[in-house]
This record gives sequence, structure tokens and C-alpha cells, in this order.
Amino acid sequence: MLNLREAIQYVSEYEDDFIREAADVTIHKQDRELAQKKETFAKAEKRIAEIDLIIKHLYEDSTTGKLSDERFVKLSREYELEQDNLKSMADVLRKDLKQQEQKKHNVKSFIAAAKKYTDLTELDATVLREFIDKIYVSKTTGRKGRRKTDEQREIEIVYNFIGAFNFPKTMEQSQNQSNKKEIGVA
Repeated sequence: MLNLREAIQYVSEYEDDFIREAADVTIHKQDRELAQKKETFAKAEKRIAEIDLIIKHLYEDSTTGKLSDERFVKLSREYELEQDNLKSMADVLRKDLKQQEQKKHNVKSFIAAAKKYTDLTELDATVLREFIDKIYVSKTTGRKGRRKTDEQREIEIVYNFIGAFNFPKTMEQSQNQSNKKEIGVA
């Protein structure tokens, strides 16, 4: 089991790798995607407002006789359908934008917490509460439900801000990348 000191050391030494792994994409790519989604969201909101105006004008044209009732019904249905689709898309984008912003914030919060404890000498309850949300320990059972004491249990740590994160795997990957760079293999 990786201890908290090693996790903090990893985040301190390999911050860029940690950000990339914790965010599942590079921050730059995530920022570009976020900007695109914000732009799409803004366009959808603008079009929704435009459709409101169009429907208002259609109604006015219908009441003044410039537009037949049948044509008004057909056009207003089409615009309302488009508007409903845009509203649904805008809701999905809004939720997605909120999640991406939160994920980015959470990774930064974890890094900030790790930087506070780079010289950690003693684990205490305060430090554990700041970093760890939950710890799951699996049961190991033998025949007829008896517990085996000679087997190791699986332990999963769920960290605050970032959830379950496989630090040993990520550390190994980062060290392999560093070793390749040192010997000139990229």
C-alpha cells in the first residue's frame, strides 16, 4: 500500500504528470475543450433568444394577416422544436462545463494540499482528513467462509478532491518516462 508521504512526494516531484493523469487529459487540451463548450453554449443561448423574437414576429404577422394560420402553426412548431433541442443541449453543456471546472479545481486543490505537506514527518488525524475521503479494505476468505490470515487484503484509498487514484502505477510511469529521457530515448 502506498503511504501518504509517497503520494505527497510524487505530486511534488511530478506535478505535471499528476495533473495529466488526474485530469485524464492535459490541462491545455481541457482548457481548449472548455473554451469550445463555452462558445457553443453561448451560441445556443443566443439562438434561443433569437427564436423567441422570431416566434413573436410570427405571431404578430399571423394576427395582422401577413401570415396564414396554417403557415404560422407550421413555422412556430419548427422553431419551438429547434428551441427545445437547443435548450436540452444547453442544459447538457452547462452541466458538463460545471463538472470540468470542478474537476480542474479539485486537481489544483489536491496539489495545493500536497504542497503544504512536502516536509511531512508525522501523519496525524488532521492530515489524513485533509487527504483521505474513504478507505476500502477487501475481505479475504478461505474455504467455508473462514478468513485467511496469510493473504494480503486489497486496499483502495479514495482521496479528497480526486477520488480513487492509482499512485503506484502513475509513479512507475513517471519514473519510466524520466529514465527514458535520461538515456536519450523519447
